[in-house]
Amino acid sequence: MAAETVSSLIRSITTRLSSVGIEDSGIDTRLLVRHAFGWSAEQQLGRLTDPAPAEQLELLETLVSRRAGREPLQYITGSTEFYRRRFAVDPRVLIPRPETEQLVVQAIEFMRERGIETPRVADICTGSGAVAISLALEMPAAEVVATDISAGALYVARQNAGSLGAEVGFFEGDLLDPLLDDRGRIDVIVSNPPYILRGAMPGLQAEVAREPSLALDGGDDGLDVIRPLFVGILETLKPTNSAAYIEIDPPIQDTVMQLALATFPHAGISLLTDLSGLTRCVAIEQP
Repeated sequence: MAAETVSSLIRSITTRLSSVGIEDSGIDTRLLVRHAFGWSAEQQLGRLTDPAPAEQLELLETLVSRRAGREPLQYITGSTEFYRRRFAVDPRVLIPRPETEQLVVQAIEFMRERGIETPRVADICTGSGAVAISLALEMPAAEVVATDISAGALYVARQNAGSLGAEVGFFEGDLLDPLLDDRGRIDVIVSNPPYILRGAMPGLQAEVAREPSLALDGGDDGLDVIRPLFVGILETLKPTNSAAYIEIDPPIQDTVMQLALATFPHAGISLLTDLSGLTRCVAIEQP
């Protein structure tokens, strides 16, 4: 990259990223520049007319090339924001989305409304640990445990918990299997399991396709993981005054609802929408 002002550099990179179909290319460019140059947003704004620092241009070019290759921005910068906190992410974990914050909101609301003062909470398919860690930090009196089948994901989750000062017990294993000693003892279960229809996987956005397929592919009907997850919930959730909140995708909402009604005949079952009005969560609440 030729020496130029920061402002002109931002314009040229924005054009480059936009040309390969990246939405919000201007935002991505500014974030990449800050990351490469070690600047805050304020520092970047104050140096727009300055020459771009030559010693960091090679690093910036590497980052921009990765983004132009449709690698997720969060993997490039190594972090993302979730529930007002920054979490480390890398290709071993799914990138937490804003809509997944609904699991945290619903769980906290349920526990406070029901007056559960020292709840035992489980996050299944924890990935980066964002949901479990958020719950542990928002509700310090809660005992939070989390599971994942991926050892790599759990390594990232433990690092995040340590960095943010959260007390979470992490267990490697399939769904609720590591928690079977807790039969009938868990107050709230949350999970963002794989739920994308296998037939839809080839059509995923290029960035999403770079995330772990283990965390995305829900099988032919999207329920390959949700079915055994529901069985595990039935075994470990307290029979009364308890709840489970499971993130889902609109295309599978009807089949998930049918499965939930059949599996939990005495619970209140409802579908919750996100801020866009799309079905994003199935709520299972025991009276």
